[in-house]
Amino acid sequence: MSNFHLLCEPLQNGIISKLGWRGLTPIQEMTIPEVIDGKNLILLAPTAGGKTEAAFFPILHNIHTEGLGGLSVIYVSPIKALLNNQEERLEKLSSFVYRGVFKWHGDVARGEKGKYFKDPSSVLMITPESLEVILMNKRVNKNELFGNVRAIVIDEIHSFAEGERGVHLMAVLERIQDYSKHDIQRIGLSATVGNPEQISEWLQGSSSRKRRVIDPPKENKPKKIEVKYVLEDQLAAEVYKRAYGNKSLLFSNSRTGAEKVKNSLEEKGIESYVHHSSINKYFREVAEENFKLGKNNIIIATSTLELGIDIGDLDIVLQLDSPYSVSSFLQRMGRTGRRQGSIGHFVFFPTQSEKLVIAIAIINLAMRGWVESVKVTKKSFDLLFHQILMMALQFLGVNKEQVFSILGKAYPFSAISEEEYNELLNYMSEEEFIQIERNKIYAHSETEKKFGRSNFMELYTTFETNKEFIVRFRNRTIGTLERWYVNALGDEFQFTLAGASWKTIKIEYDRSIIYVDEAKNSVPPNWMSDSSFISYELSQEVLNIITSEDNYSFLNSAELAVLSIYREELTMTGLKKDTLIVDERKDGFIITTYAGNRVNYTIANSVRSQMKCFDISSLTWKGFKLKCEDRELLPTLSEVIDAINKITEEGFYGYENQVRLVELVPDISFSKYQKYLPSKLRKVQSSEYVYDIETTLSYLRDVKVLGYKDLI
Repeated sequence: MSNFHLLCEPLQNGIISKLGWRGLTPIQEMTIPEVIDGKNLILLAPTAGGKTEAAFFPILHNIHTEGLGGLSVIYVSPIKALLNNQEERLEKLSSFVYRGVFKWHGDVARGEKGKYFKDPSSVLMITPESLEVILMNKRVNKNELFGNVRAIVIDEIHSFAEGERGVHLMAVLERIQDYSKHDIQRIGLSATVGNPEQISEWLQGSSSRKRRVIDPPKENKPKKIEVKYVLEDQLAAEVYKRAYGNKSLLFSNSRTGAEKVKNSLEEKGIESYVHHSSINKYFREVAEENFKLGKNNIIIATSTLELGIDIGDLDIVLQLDSPYSVSSFLQRMGRTGRRQGSIGHFVFFPTQSEKLVIAIAIINLAMRGWVESVKVTKKSFDLLFHQILMMALQFLGVNKEQVFSILGKAYPFSAISEEEYNELLNYMSEEEFIQIERNKIYAHSETEKKFGRSNFMELYTTFETNKEFIVRFRNRTIGTLERWYVNALGDEFQFTLAGASWKTIKIEYDRSIIYVDEAKNSVPPNWMSDSSFISYELSQEVLNIITSEDNYSFLNSAELAVLSIYREELTMTGLKKDTLIVDERKDGFIITTYAGNRVNYTIANSVRSQMKCFDISSLTWKGFKLKCEDRELLPTLSEVIDAINKITEEGFYGYENQVRLVELVPDISFSKYQKYLPSKLRKVQSSEYVYDIETTLSYLRDVKVLGYKDLI
């Protein structure tokens, strides 16, 4: 029997008469009773699988039957574009129970926001940064506004959980919880996450509700997946064959690649647009709208279109080379085959042998149902620093114990001891970020100088962008270029941006503005931030493919031939499964693992903790080099092999070596506020990001450590 009957009559009527539905999807059937029962949930379903309705049908039922007034539901999205896409949908659903929706982000007029505080609608659509703005607004009575908040729905929760914005959101949620009369029900939506139980725990925080992951059986929808090996000069022709007459989305792993492909396709007669984070928002939105309205067209994008932005029904998704994760592949694959009766169609275009093998590895892992886990932390000292400042500013002085009591309930701060908290407070006081008087924390007057005078606007966001030049054409902003790239080229150069060619007229270095005019020819710029880690599991699958003789049914003869040649080349180098290879060189050793970036960094510094002459160079997901400048101190091959084997001995990662590993991490910042921490805490936090001791031990226990000469 369907759970449709559990919903209140107005919702039932709306679903039948206004949506025209004849039934519910599996995720909706499974979710409705659990939400009505009051559980916190993680909902897993493919893109366009009905997750939003699965969450909102029973939430709207609850607020209607309980007769809640004012703001009752907060919907949080990682990007404004997704808020825009979901606005009409949530307005329709909420209207079934006579409720309103308000969308809040930076582009909404201040007057409209002011009206909202006077008469708040039941559903608030918002980003974490805007929630912080509301909490900081002295004119808003937070007890009145948040007192009736009954539920929060977090869309694309995996994208939050993997970064500092997710930590910020969990902190803001606990601060809102402090005002609400209800134990706020927490619901996260995701299409792809490998550790949903841990994400459920991450979301739980101070809530005493029961929690559950809902992961219905996957529909076995037909899919067409192609792998077409191409040389770079063949790419445009191969894309044209598949894109002509279709609505197509082509993903590139880099902004440089996206601009380059756009240039190549221009000559082929397909209407094309480019979409990435360095293009001005106006041009991105124009591209989205024009693409949605067109038919024979293609949009070339980076991960900016990986999340659920609505660009209409797609016939085919294309991928230059391969994404760096199974999660990205599944997100991108989920963009096609949404129409009733249509088949999802995805094409990889690897341009190198290695990229071909990565594509095969991703398909293999996806077919096995494997997807990456999202790494979450319990010791986010950088965001604790940030939130201490925000709460001090919000209350114009806040009790020390109150801050720790509220924030300590959030998962990202749950392993920070009171002693560590007080150490951080003392440091912040010494560095004049805060003042502590009579057990209360106040923002120091020097803090304003550090973060800018404009109402501390810098503090509202927790993510940091690279220092970039703004590119302007006739007073319209086109996009941005990274500072290092501009400095390297000088005052006069030509480049591609937003799919068009530009030449510099004038550069104002002090204001970081480049004035441009149109040009006939150009080359795409480079962005240093176009890179990514590759996981241990994906790296090992690549090794399995190279060292096996398996042929794959989804490959054509041309791709099988490329794979065969690549296997022969690497087999001749001694590459073997379950073997870590140490190759002796004049100035050090090259270690080949195929164990992923984090495991490789862990092994490298674990060796360095024993042999102080080494520095790390050329670290990738495949391996690394240990270099010794002083040849007289260079260890022998057998000594290096012994040092690697010693890592698996019991007690190796005891307290002393863990301290040493922290010391070996460069004192750099991965996040916006990490640089304000004391050096010790900066390194502790970086260590959590770059090391993976558990996987390293598992890997080393399964491999033989051999010198290259022993293999040939």
